[in-house]
Amino acid sequence: MFDDSLLDDAEALRGSDKLRHLALTGARLRRDHTDEMASVVEGLSGVRPRSVLVTGAEARLVRAVVEPFCPVPCVAWAMPGLPPWAGPLDLVIVLAGLDSRFLPACLEALKRGSLLFVVAPQGSPLLDESTSAAMIPTQDDDPFVAALLVLKVLDLLGLGPALDLDEVADALDAAAETCGPRYGLDSNPAKNLACALADVVPLIWGGSVLAARASRRVAEALREATALPALAADDEALLPLILGSHPRDLFADPFEDASASMGFCLLILDDGEDALQAVDLAQIAEARNIRVEYIRSPQGNPVLRYAELLYQGLFAAAYLGLATVKE
Repeated sequence: MFDDSLLDDAEALRGSDKLRHLALTGARLRRDHTDEMASVVEGLSGVRPRSVLVTGAEARLVRAVVEPFCPVPCVAWAMPGLPPWAGPLDLVIVLAGLDSRFLPACLEALKRGSLLFVVAPQGSPLLDESTSAAMIPTQDDDPFVAALLVLKVLDLLGLGPALDLDEVADALDAAAETCGPRYGLDSNPAKNLACALADVVPLIWGGSVLAARASRRVAEALREATALPALAADDEALLPLILGSHPRDLFADPFEDASASMGFCLLILDDGEDALQAVDLAQIAEARNIRVEYIRSPQGNPVLRYAELLYQGLFAAAYLGLATVKE
């Protein structure tokens, strides 16, 4: 059951570790964006690898951002170890947490003579075992912050688009301010979105590659927060669900018929790309009496827009989890 009074309950909000973690993302990014990165880049300067191979948490995000700009192939590798073709001409980037799942990839890269670059939190076994690699130790296990650091290094090496991490940190701080607990339901977009998604199955759509990726992350957060369904997909997958839906009976008793309380809500993550497709999808949904909600970030570079879309959605998921009372 959803209790919206908890969204403005000071005690409940203070006790939310998830909200606190989200609010401090900008601070973590500034803290980990240290002068050590300059020495890492200096050690790699002049390198033009045959390919960039990224493995670990948020590897696909790095590839999605870098691929349109990178002068060499960029591959996101999800399998254990390394692909057979990786060798001394390739740059291998490992984004890892505190566990040792990606240690075999690091050791294999060193064995093959690949140029290895590791981003991991302090205390990770990868940092101890990869001392001959280029390394950026982080203070916390935050995959998004680690990916941003990698993107900045690739920018400085001429292998990725220009990226201003201070600008991204400012955007994350702005999202934390706008969506933070201090603002009530009447002026907080994340709390309002949580209310809109409380009694429905969210169908989440993002038109661009990065907006689609943000939609999947938001769907994961919603499922984790509520243990209820949430689907992120492209329009071809969502349209059959939208067209096959039936108008909700507002007078149905949800205690007698559990399915009566479950409808769809279309959540559009709008980053200014594919605007016409978003309008078409929204019109189809509204014609079926399906509520349409938006998270918008139409300005700035792609990484900035992605961060704003993602964190508005993550704040909404955190509020939804906070106010969902599990029986």
